[in-house]
Amino acid sequence: MAEEIVWGKSLGSALKQAEKEDKLVLAAFFSQECEACIRMKKCTLITESVQEYIARYFVAVKYESGVDSEQFMRFGITAKPAVIVLDTAGNKIFCKIGYFEPDIFIEKLEKARKKAAHRASARPGG
Repeated sequence: MAEEIVWGKSLGSALKQAEKEDKLVLAAFFSQECEACIRMKKCTLITESVQEYIARYFVAVKYESGVDSEQFMRFGITAKPAVIVLDTAGNKIFCKIGYFEPDIFIEKLEKARKKAAHRASARPGG
C-alpha cells in the first residue's frame, strides 16, 4: 500500500526540496466547506496510484482557505479545489480547478510534467 501524501506547508522549502530531488512542486488549494474539495481528498488523493505518482514526481504542498489566504491571493485562486504545478524556480506550469477522478488526475499531472520537460529542453543550455 502506498504511503499517504506528505503535504508541506512552505512553498519555499518545497521549491528547495524539488530542486534537490529533481521534481516539480504540486500546490493544492482546498476548503473545508467545499464539496469538490472533500471528494478530491476522500476519493482521488487517497488512491494508491495517485499517491505513488505524486511521491515519485512531485513535492506536494497543501493550502486551506481561511488559513493560508496569502497563498490563495499570491496565485490568484478564487475557485477550489485548485492544483498548480510549479517548476523549481517557482514558475507556474499548469493550473487546473475542480474535482478529478484518480486516472484523469494522473493524466493532468502527466501533461504538466511533459510541459515542464519541454520548457526545460527549450531553454538555452537545457
